[in-house]
Amino acid sequence: MHTSLRQRLRGLPPGFHLLMLSDVLSGLAMGAGYVSISWWVVSKGGANDMAWFSSCTALVMLAALPLTAPLGDRFPKNRIIAAGILLAMLSGFALATMAWFDCYRLRWVIASESLAMLAWALVIPSMLSIASELVPAERLTDALSLQKSSQAVGNLFGPVLGGSLMAFAPAWLALGSYGLLLLIAAGGALRIRIPPRDREQLQAESFVAQIRSGLRIRWRIPLERSWACWGLLAMTAYFPMVVTLLPIKLHQLGLPAFWLGICEAAASGGLLIGSLWLAHRLLRRCSRPRARALAMWSLAAVFVVVALTDNPYLMLTMFGIEGVLLSITMLIGQTHRTLAVPEPYRARVSAINVLVAKLGSMLGPALAGILLHSWSLDAVYLFFAVFHLLSVPPMLRLPGVNAFLNLNHQEVKDWYRHQYPEAFEPIVVADAKLKQPV
Repeated sequence: MHTSLRQRLRGLPPGFHLLMLSDVLSGLAMGAGYVSISWWVVSKGGANDMAWFSSCTALVMLAALPLTAPLGDRFPKNRIIAAGILLAMLSGFALATMAWFDCYRLRWVIASESLAMLAWALVIPSMLSIASELVPAERLTDALSLQKSSQAVGNLFGPVLGGSLMAFAPAWLALGSYGLLLLIAAGGALRIRIPPRDREQLQAESFVAQIRSGLRIRWRIPLERSWACWGLLAMTAYFPMVVTLLPIKLHQLGLPAFWLGICEAAASGGLLIGSLWLAHRLLRRCSRPRARALAMWSLAAVFVVVALTDNPYLMLTMFGIEGVLLSITMLIGQTHRTLAVPEPYRARVSAINVLVAKLGSMLGPALAGILLHSWSLDAVYLFFAVFHLLSVPPMLRLPGVNAFLNLNHQEVKDWYRHQYPEAFEPIVVADAKLKQPV
């Protein structure tokens, strides 16, 4: 594994190394923040507050993503990432202030975390697509693998830090540490140097036109349209199990906040192992479509086990396996989908993927909150595990997905533009055609 890692790092530009450092710090902050905030909400307000908190904050990001996505294509992505992280820092310090004065009000917590959701709506699309500006197409798989690994390193230690602070220190200290880590991460992002590129044509296009173009690209490409629709169902099933129901289940089992931290850390550790080593090893032995199918079926089985067990050690093991499997599904799809989109459109198009995920993260917790009023926690967990299992066959049968995944990296570069040129026609041109007299 060490030799493979050294080979993948060799030849990558210094700007990418700084991106990895920023990802580590951001992941550390986000992991610590997620555990600290979730446990504070569950311990102060219970399951109902957690369901409302998850749904409302996801709705904010859902609304913000289409509006902020074009910024990463209009302006340097490193500045967009740094600005968003600083905005999230303000949210962290606001929550720490509430905890300092022992002033828990759900609406204030939601308002403060909504500021962080707006910040991450700025950060995530640019963070997902900035690697394509820093490295050549033939190195993008290595770059994305290393980027996932650096994020996983931060997410591995962040939840442990957040859980430990929540278990053994005042809540304000845990939440304040979240804000401080974000301040350091913002400084790292500002130091990234990306190659200059011509943005005059993009900035000449209206902001509204760029928002419309990102949505139009996804809708006019059949594979992406199907991927988004069925992916929404998968995300609606997935997010309650890892975001909403997990802290509630651990709290009901009488476990301290530290357990939420180590479950999150186990998932991140699995993601690290998968992205650094297992995904590459698996792809040497079988095709991308077969590796993806194996990972998706196994991931569904993992959540069924989590739903049925009350053994914390078995749950911890399952979340470690979940991280490994998730790394395989993410790396196989994300590299091809990124390369298939022309570079000037990647930030806004990546935002649509995040938009689908966040819509699922809003609908899933909302549905979980409704079901918790009538069903037991175990029944709700099992419902979402079976729901996730049923979403696997449609995701594996997306039209043309296997042929798409079997393309090599040179063949898939700008593939969507070659296959569907009308999807990338500028809005202003399309509007002009509509206004021509018949």
